[in-house]
Amino acid sequence: MSASDYDAVIIGAGAAGLTAFRELDRAGCKVICLEARDRIGGRILTLHDALSPVPIELGAEFIHGRAPEIWDIIHSARLAVYDCGENAVHIENGNVQRDGDAWELVHEVMQEMEARASKGEDETFAAFLEQSKHPDNAKRLATSYVEGFNAARKEVIGIASLAEDARASDEIDGDHSFRLLNGYDSLMLHLLSGVNLWQSKLRLNAIVEKINWKRESARVGVRSARTGELQMIRGRRVVITVPLGLLQADPDAPSFIGFEPEPTSALNAARVLRFGHVIRIVFRFREPFWEADSEIGKAGFLLSNERFFPTWWTTAPVHAPILTGWSAGPHADELLVQPRSDIIERALADLARIIKSTPEKLNSLLEGAHLHDWHADPFARGAYSYVPAGAMEARKALAEPVEETLYFAGEATEIHGHSATVHGAIASGKRVAEHILKTR
Repeated sequence: MSASDYDAVIIGAGAAGLTAFRELDRAGCKVICLEARDRIGGRILTLHDALSPVPIELGAEFIHGRAPEIWDIIHSARLAVYDCGENAVHIENGNVQRDGDAWELVHEVMQEMEARASKGEDETFAAFLEQSKHPDNAKRLATSYVEGFNAARKEVIGIASLAEDARASDEIDGDHSFRLLNGYDSLMLHLLSGVNLWQSKLRLNAIVEKINWKRESARVGVRSARTGELQMIRGRRVVITVPLGLLQADPDAPSFIGFEPEPTSALNAARVLRFGHVIRIVFRFREPFWEADSEIGKAGFLLSNERFFPTWWTTAPVHAPILTGWSAGPHADELLVQPRSDIIERALADLARIIKSTPEKLNSLLEGAHLHDWHADPFARGAYSYVPAGAMEARKALAEPVEETLYFAGEATEIHGHSATVHGAIASGKRVAEHILKTR
């Protein structure tokens, strides 16, 4: 990496980074994109297992609603998309509950929460539940939904941000979910293909260690993961799209990025936000045995009260012998430091109780297990962001350009209710690119 002058240096080749990369390159800017991993995609990680009838998603999997940021790409790239099976079965202590549609019960609680948030009060979701008149089973389901979907803790996450997210979701039919037939990575590959001669402008295994900057001038220190060589790259603007976990990292962390001087307002905002944890596991069985069960055979989702993996989903409406287990928020705490074999064992035990089987029987049918430890991943350090009660302004502060030189993008900086989503990350990349082009 020889020292060169760029209009923009983009750090990270996830959804936000690739979007900014493409938009700026198309506008004629001289850009370079630096990615620490040996692949693009960031927290999108698709495995194409020859033994699996469908792609294995270890990161983002669902398209939530009809956000134009994603659907414009789908139409442009002619990607195949299918609707997900939304039917949810509520199971407690191994028994299917017949107390009404599980999603409808959650919806009723969330509607009350939105009404409370509209009065201008921001409190934790736990505080809201204490005053709610809904039955305990509905509260438990709503808690599982909030903590699972947001990778959050009910004692921390604020209802103001939850209400904002719900309103934004309603505007794009967010309750309707889809999957990409060929895998989520097809979306990332199309973004990259929009960069002219991208092979000369994208550098993988390029770990950014420091950013020395002043107004409209920066020197980015990049270490090669292959050779260990540290080199400097110069640019007028720097677009930082790394996950929130890296912005919150301690100076002694292997993925720490040092700023000189420190952009105090932006990094203080990053420290106020929270970064949730998720462990997901994908099991490939010899056959989709659950489809023969009259109670759960047509389910898209299984919602339970199990300790580690309370939420599972199938590939419905596609028939495939694949089940995905989801452990998020407090459910994931004890799993974060466990070896892979223990995580698989606990997931099988939880699943066995949910479907009234035994771990031994499930293990005899199991042909493959896939998981990725995002918490231990040095270039992620977690799953995605959420807003604590009383911290609604933090995302806006993090998204604010710093002296027209440093720009933060990524799902944690999305300010219109679409954080923690791929389309939110894409929107943030577009926002930064548009700002740079207006002020160049």
